[in-house]
Amino acid sequence: MVSYDELVATLEDAWVAAGLHEHALAETYTPATHERGFRAELFPEHDELLDDSTMPPWVELTFVWNAAHQLRAEGREIEHEPLDLNWTYLVLVQMNLRDRTDSELVQMFQRAVQRAMQRVFPNELGEPLFVPVDVRRVYHNNAQHQPALAQIQLVSTNLTDLLEQWNPHEMGALRRAVRREVQLASVILQSLSDTFGGQSNGRGTYRPVETA
Repeated sequence: MVSYDELVATLEDAWVAAGLHEHALAETYTPATHERGFRAELFPEHDELLDDSTMPPWVELTFVWNAAHQLRAEGREIEHEPLDLNWTYLVLVQMNLRDRTDSELVQMFQRAVQRAMQRVFPNELGEPLFVPVDVRRVYHNNAQHQPALAQIQLVSTNLTDLLEQWNPHEMGALRRAVRREVQLASVILQSLSDTFGGQSNGRGTYRPVETA
């Protein structure tokens, strides 16, 4: 079984190889529950100055390493304890798309993810995927102290259980599984950028993905 430090190092190597970089990286430890938390905000290459009109889609990667994971890493026999990577994709909708309905924005998001999946798994997809998406509208008071729409955010989260994807007796399998997941995230971000704008002139935002 892999250790916490090995998993973190594998994730960092994978997102660099996929053309992503972290804007924020945070690790926490809770002594009472022996849990370690990890969170990274991953962005494609982009211009240095970002605001709501130039913010590209990004993904927040999180996982929790608990006491059962640690015991398994030390060689103890533990019943299956999911080791979930949480992928939360976030899109700030640009001004030229704010007249779209929530339903239209959700459909655009789902089609973008479907195109990314077809690019990565051209021979493995059947029916179109349904991707749960939340539409969040943020309001601020304007000069007249009336609520005014400040942002529209699209948020979609999914999970990957790493323990279902690698053979614990083959360390290379972990690296391949993590690399596939991060490369898929990179392609999804590129597809979302193509759909919603906010990308950085296409610089360094896509690299070919190996599916084998």
